Amino acid sequence: MSARGGSASGEKNKLTFFLAAIALIILVGVGLTLVKSGGIEKAGIKKEDTLLKNEVKEFTIDAFRFGYNPNTVTIKKGDRVRLNINNTDTKHGIRIPDLGISGNESLEFVADKSGEFNWYCNNYCGGGHSQMQGKLIIE
Repeated sequence: MSARGGSASGEKNKLTFFLAAIALIILVGVGLTLVKSGGIEKAGIKKEDTLLKNEVKEFTIDAFRFGYNPNTVTIKKGDRVRLNINNTDTKHGIRIPDLGISGNESLEFVADKSGEFNWYCNNYCGGGHSQMQGKLIIE
């Protein structure tokens, strides 16, 4: 009697495994079909939404009396951005008034609106301070 019970249990486990494997194959097939056919976009899911949300586009900007290198940075709307400021001679920093952000050593933000935004030196650094600026372009 125990031999039959064990056999029936084994058959039941095999059937369960087989059905789970079939379900997994179907799900993978549907997913691949959606990706290949563009069905993800048709379903309202943007490719950008499937990227890692923690991905940061990082730029290093040298700040010196009286300029920046590079003095223009171009990014895409929706990008998460980190601007690292390498103050080469004194503390300069960057402030971008139209975006309401500033920092002395780095700025991290999400580019949530398109346009061209001037940045300026965040700390008085001498006679050419008022001419010290760069540009952030968000496409």
